[in-house]
Amino acid sequence: MDLTSQLLHLAPVDQPTSVHQLAERLFPTYSVDRGNIHLAGCRLENRLFVRLEFRLGEEAVVLYVDADGREVADETVEALGMSGAIELERPPGVFEPTVDRVTEAGAGLAAGRFSDSDAGNAAPELIAAAVLWCKFAEGKLRFSVGEDSVDLPFSGWARTLCPPPFVCPYSATNTFEIAATDDGRIAAASQIAACEETGRRMLSDELATCSVTERRVVPELIQSCPVTDQPVLRSVMVPCRWCDQPVSPAALRRHVCAACRELNPVDKADPRMTRLLEEYPLLDRWHTWQLSETATVYILVGSATLKRLLLVVGKESLDVKRLATGNRLFGGWKSVTRPQYDSLLR
Repeated sequence: MDLTSQLLHLAPVDQPTSVHQLAERLFPTYSVDRGNIHLAGCRLENRLFVRLEFRLGEEAVVLYVDADGREVADETVEALGMSGAIELERPPGVFEPTVDRVTEAGAGLAAGRFSDSDAGNAAPELIAAAVLWCKFAEGKLRFSVGEDSVDLPFSGWARTLCPPPFVCPYSATNTFEIAATDDGRIAAASQIAACEETGRRMLSDELATCSVTERRVVPELIQSCPVTDQPVLRSVMVPCRWCDQPVSPAALRRHVCAACRELNPVDKADPRMTRLLEEYPLLDRWHTWQLSETATVYILVGSATLKRLLLVVGKESLDVKRLATGNRLFGGWKSVTRPQYDSLLR
């Protein structure tokens, strides 16, 4: 049969036929907080299939064959709407050489579909053929927030194309809800949170949690308590009445931190005391010593008869953080001014 003159050209009745229609299908699935979405390039390509009907004796077979001569599965025929196609006024692309090749392949496929009794030595007769044009879409979605943007590629048959999820580059979360940090990183909205002190939007796993208030804040506002080793907002830390170090309220009892409450006797031969005595020789005048330490300082109390000395020094540098004197019979400490340090230490 003269295929070229008798061919029908068909297309699925409900497939998108323009980029605008495709955008209307894709865009509503996404939300971009404080931003927008648009297409960053999109191409709709017509791809050819051929519907062939063969007869042998009383039996007929209908096949759908792709441009490479492979039979199309029933599920694909249904998904692409080939069985509900409508006629086109003119073909949207070049087809003659391809149709001849596909028809040849289809005849070979059809021969195996007829029963042995019908087949005999005769070849199936081609009684109808039609070209089906199904649109394949390929492009990129662009999500923009301010001056920052990120692209999401997509591809697939226009009729069955589903909006692909955005894969967050920072958490690998699949999502359709997109937002940006204040420094311009576009991510899954669920992975972005605002600092409860400053309002700054960051990736949620970059925020730190205050162990006292449980507020999620930027790390710059957090300090590790030298006594509890827990993260605490600087603004809620309280100075210990003894060592004067800012500590977590959880470390305090009657305004004295746990380190100052838990002093232990220490011998002058202890390596820590040896360092201190080398740096501050006059400390040797005190008969007994008690010592405690935090992550950053040594806290020492020396005793001699009725007098006491409170000394707080940095663990690395041994620089004096606080020096005070007291009486063993009465509580409290009286701070020593810096000009008086040498008279007690060197």
